[in-house]
Amino acid sequence: MAQVTVIGTGLIGTSLGLALRASTLRNLTVVGTDAEHAARSGAQRKQAFDRMEGRLGNAIEEADIIVLATPVLAMRELMAGMAPYLPEGCVVTDVGSTKTQVLQWADELLPDSVDFVGGHPMAGRETPGPENADASLFAGKPYCVIPSPKADQRAVGEITTLAEAVGAQPYFIGVDEHDSFVAAVSHLPFMLSTALVGCTSKSANWSDIGQLASSGYRDITRLAGGDPVMHRDICVSNSQPIVAWIDAFIRELYEYRKLLDTDGADPDTQAVGQVFEDALLARNKWLAGEVNPKAREMQQGQEYPTFGQSMSQMFMGSWGERMLRRMSGDRDDNRRNNRDSNDRR
Repeated sequence: MAQVTVIGTGLIGTSLGLALRASTLRNLTVVGTDAEHAARSGAQRKQAFDRMEGRLGNAIEEADIIVLATPVLAMRELMAGMAPYLPEGCVVTDVGSTKTQVLQWADELLPDSVDFVGGHPMAGRETPGPENADASLFAGKPYCVIPSPKADQRAVGEITTLAEAVGAQPYFIGVDEHDSFVAAVSHLPFMLSTALVGCTSKSANWSDIGQLASSGYRDITRLAGGDPVMHRDICVSNSQPIVAWIDAFIRELYEYRKLLDTDGADPDTQAVGQVFEDALLARNKWLAGEVNPKAREMQQGQEYPTFGQSMSQMFMGSWGERMLRRMSGDRDDNRRNNRDSNDRR
């Protein structure tokens, strides 16, 4: 029986446990562990795992796949601590929002006897904690798969299987592209949301302004209500791509400022209107899926296992692989014997 161990039973980790238990995968044990008793208790109340462990060693000693679902900055110490106890041949992955540092830590700290395949489901919500976990959180969402340079095909296939099992769409992407692209569409939005709260709430008139804030303000500032630790770790571990997109946003906003600041003259109505027309058109195209290609094909020249092959490897393990090879060898022997018999005739 295969085992997936999830380290970190917050929103994403507990949702992953729920999704795996609700999936069509069979003969699978899903184990959860967390350093915080409250997180473990919350996950237990959600019945997200077949077994909950309080000790990390007990959780990983028989694992086939280990998922790091902790804050990003906690992963370095976690990798260093668990490295001596990792089962040979297991696959380690993560669900963190940034990847450059995580892959570097994996290369430095994890033994060569295991494979690391980075992962990032593009799913979440601003309310953290296991109590807000949902088995359908990943359904239809892109699930970024970023293999380390040393990861073998079997390991990538198993993480692809995991992503598909929870209803997500595997999306294969390089580490630099990943960190830049998610900085644009995931990290910049919560920075802008936070900045809006900051600039308005620091006003001397905030007590009056706050009385007028309604649905528009609530919608835009929703992301500022997210997990401060997660946001902090993302910014610290992906600072340069975020800075680049903040600069791009400032340039865009400055163009709008120039349209409105006309030294006392009335702004150009047509030019101002065009800004909103262009944004409306671009957003509608995105919503309609016109800019969303299907999940990327795997890199040319690399043939990773199919979903079915990954399933057999994941649930039959090395014993199953040996049996399949032996069965294949038996078939080859039979063919040779038949040919020899025919030749003698």
